[in-house]
Amino acid sequence: MRMTVHTDCDSGAFSHGPLLDDGFLVAGPQCPATALQLRPDLAVCFWEQSGNTPEEIRMEFDTEVLRFSFVLQGESVSTADGQEDFDRSRGSVEIRHLREEATMFRLRPGSVHRWVDIVLQPAFLRIALGNETDRLPERLRNVLTEPPQTMPCLGRSMTPDQFVAATQLANCPFNDAARIMYLKSKTLELLSHMLALRPADSQGTRFSSYEIGCLNKARSVLVRDLESPPSLRDLARLVGVSETKLKRGFKALFGQTVYGYYRAYRMDHARRLLMESDASVSQVATAIGYTNISHFSAAFKTHHGIKPSALLRAAHTGRPHSYHTT
Repeated sequence: MRMTVHTDCDSGAFSHGPLLDDGFLVAGPQCPATALQLRPDLAVCFWEQSGNTPEEIRMEFDTEVLRFSFVLQGESVSTADGQEDFDRSRGSVEIRHLREEATMFRLRPGSVHRWVDIVLQPAFLRIALGNETDRLPERLRNVLTEPPQTMPCLGRSMTPDQFVAATQLANCPFNDAARIMYLKSKTLELLSHMLALRPADSQGTRFSSYEIGCLNKARSVLVRDLESPPSLRDLARLVGVSETKLKRGFKALFGQTVYGYYRAYRMDHARRLLMESDASVSQVATAIGYTNISHFSAAFKTHHGIKPSALLRAAHTGRPHSYHTT
């Protein structure tokens, strides 16, 4: 399994200069990606790109693959030959079934773009799941048929658990052998989160476009003020649905209860503040609504597996926490 990457380096033409080959990733020296092949049929790829001009990145695979792409930062448009486009933004996940099709990203200028791709051959799912493949979501099951059916692009928002797992995968805190073990385990964890969720329509739940709009609004309102979230009753009233519809719809659409989503989002926001700002642990705790630092520290460790003070020290002392694998 090999992935070849070409970039449009501001010149309007794809770069086809000398290519570097690490066995999985074949790319030019300006490729904004690093990759690790975890086994012959499974790889993880980390991307980061910034700039003030639009840029296009094209990828081609030498075999049939499923590509799960998790956007951590930035906005772009993803295309693939014969498939629909997908507008990507922070917190979105995109699944594409690619055979001989090339896939391309058009990055919007003026921001940093960060995303993580998990690339696997369909055979990996057969090996990993054995007789349990019939429990996969229908569209993924169809890829495993003989002959395989083409799967359209699937795009949606990540649940908080998915976003946290993708962020943890992208921010490996280890080096050497521990790094390899960490990346393998987090890759499988993230795949598990993806395969565990079925779309709402497969569960017999139907929503009108109005109800989906209300539920999306509820999610936005819920995380608008992390210090004092609204009650379920107030949230339902604010967005125009019943409390029962809010609870059932939120779980079906986003894979989490209302306050399960809020707790996960709050802990993820705390992690970003610790890693990307100069705020202290106490300031971060206050910013997300905690009055007791010990309670915040315990909740943070339960969610992320590390104390906030330890993460802050790692970030400030230069201990590797970037998702780059080199």
